[in-house]
Amino acid sequence: MNSGFTTKTILFWMSIVFLGVMMWKLVSSPSSPADSVSYSDFLQLVSKNEIHDARISLESNFVSVNAGLRHSQKRASTTVSYGDWQDLKERLIDSGATVEYANQKSSDWVLLLLNGLPLLLLVGFCLFLMQRMKGVSWRAAQAGSSKMRTGIGYDLHRLEEGRPLIVGGIELPFDKGPVGHSDGDVLAHALCDALLGAAGLGDIGTHFPDTDPQWKGANSLLFLEHAKKLLAGKNFAIEHVDAVVITEKPKLGPHFPEMREALAKALGVSSDKIHLKAKTNEGVDAIGRGEAIAAHVVATLSSR
Repeated sequence: MNSGFTTKTILFWMSIVFLGVMMWKLVSSPSSPADSVSYSDFLQLVSKNEIHDARISLESNFVSVNAGLRHSQKRASTTVSYGDWQDLKERLIDSGATVEYANQKSSDWVLLLLNGLPLLLLVGFCLFLMQRMKGVSWRAAQAGSSKMRTGIGYDLHRLEEGRPLIVGGIELPFDKGPVGHSDGDVLAHALCDALLGAAGLGDIGTHFPDTDPQWKGANSLLFLEHAKKLLAGKNFAIEHVDAVVITEKPKLGPHFPEMREALAKALGVSSDKIHLKAKTNEGVDAIGRGEAIAAHVVATLSSR
């Protein structure tokens, strides 16, 4: 019997078997549909410590919460605006509930294995066929299909006394802070614009307009988390971010490590992909007079 035919036959039947096992696992897995409740009723469950775990999904215009109850097999679900989400998250954590995002890795390694094996077998089968193609290198084909995209972002906010200074997701000790509809994080806003621009997905004003009350005082890291989801939907990966923040005071350099960690966590990348710099305006214009703060960002994406 031809060895190539035998290999393909074995791979085919192994794929059929594992697909069958995977489907059986999915169908036979117990499921408990969630009961939809109002946000006020959900808050009552939280205050009574009835919530055991909460699974969060960041949607386009709201946050979806699916929670398991402590003394029941039932689940409850509700929706909340981005403006109220941080408060709900803190209440859940204070009540002892486990909070995780829906796009986090599942702890069910068996299901992950069953989902991944058919894909691995399919890749192996494709590699087998490609090896028989003369003059074609699989590695070269993969490299040739990669595309790089670059986007730029810029943002500027006036500074006023008595407002918190949020830069890169971190509150800095200072007597002035940015004036803005959200928390006024100039670095996060410029970074969001750079990422959206590189992917051809508009700008921050398109997705988070300052006329929408739900973004009033919102944490700008939520904008980056949403941008990350949009990039993943178009198969873009963040390769590098280079940013410069322009302000006379305070000194930003000592806070850069914490900023990089906060930004990297929101974007789901390692902190070594984010590079930050600080500049002054040498006393020139509004920034030089300490009346404003600005940021420039360049983001590089890859796609396949």
